[in-house]
Amino acid sequence: MSTVRIDKLVFGGYGLGRGGDGVVLIPGTVSGELVEYVDDGAKGGTRVGRVVDIVEKSPHRRVPPCQYAGECGGCDWIHIAYDEQVRCKREIFLDCVDRIGKFERLDDVEVITADEFGYRMRAQLKIDPQNRRAGFFKRKTNDVVRVDRCPLLVDGINEMLSRLNSGKIINTVLKDVKDLRVLMGERAASSPCIGGLTNANTEIVVGDVRFLAGGGSFFQSNRFLLEALGRWAHGHVGGDYCLDLYGGIGFFSLMLADDFGTVALVENVKAQVLAAERNFKHNGKDHLKAVLADVEKGAYLDKLIKSKRPDCIIVDPPRPGLVKSVRKWLVDTAPGKILYVSCNPSTFARDAAALVDGGYELTRWAVFDLYPNTHHMESAAVFCLR
Repeated sequence: MSTVRIDKLVFGGYGLGRGGDGVVLIPGTVSGELVEYVDDGAKGGTRVGRVVDIVEKSPHRRVPPCQYAGECGGCDWIHIAYDEQVRCKREIFLDCVDRIGKFERLDDVEVITADEFGYRMRAQLKIDPQNRRAGFFKRKTNDVVRVDRCPLLVDGINEMLSRLNSGKIINTVLKDVKDLRVLMGERAASSPCIGGLTNANTEIVVGDVRFLAGGGSFFQSNRFLLEALGRWAHGHVGGDYCLDLYGGIGFFSLMLADDFGTVALVENVKAQVLAAERNFKHNGKDHLKAVLADVEKGAYLDKLIKSKRPDCIIVDPPRPGLVKSVRKWLVDTAPGKILYVSCNPSTFARDAAALVDGGYELTRWAVFDLYPNTHHMESAAVFCLR
């Protein structure tokens, strides 16, 4: 057993401490705390510790407002007071940019927040048919912790959890299902669909835009910040022609539709492309179109810009960020503006550096706390061609 002082929280949700044995990453801690720990494996070549005792508690530590905290693996920061979570996310984001990106940045970044509870409208529920329970995985295992109510979820999903855990649905309809993807809009949708409990599709209203989405569709999770995120770049991007890469079912295309003469959404999942087309038609936006193509293969992208250079390109890549070929393609294509939406500050920092080196200037950015009580964050940035 060893003792270490936690210097700061780092991306991934860990507390970082430095002791006689070098750097150690310890989950479940708060900056400034003195903890006793034992080694518990490694992550990326760095030791990981498990807390045995908190010798000196941080004033920012709180009693987790959830009866499943410490067992359920869902909320790794729920033990931290919310204002401290926000401070740490700003610090982590800027640290990633400075340490990985190493480019000239704006002095600070705004963190846009909302209520820390009752925000999550999309979830992947774990089902244990053998023990007839629904909930989420126990930390670092595939064992399902029965959860009847999660403070982060919207009421509709909590009602579903309660019904799953109190009735015969798991025994019958879900007896061969281990993952249930749920999306709550005007009504509950899920994949697979549960007759009498959920629907295959739902409608989600964001401002004056109405999205049709399947239960298994990806959709931004925080109901309180949907419009703030979708409209954030309004008035700061625009022009005749826009490409929306990794466009999904059309969230940013529709939220920013009035800023552009034409928008071409590019997505490599056919079901998402069809959903985007339905959403464009559903909202009467004839100037938006969706095409099925793999952004990372590039050949089709050249066809989309053959006759006209885009004024703006929106990129909202998965967690690994932009592959090198896409970063190069963006710089070579040289749109006037790039709107980059990211769920990973490390890969954002790397990609932003490539754009700055390629002739772009960072002019506006923000962090959105879409996932309070977890270490996850979303960011958005506008880059202008110098």
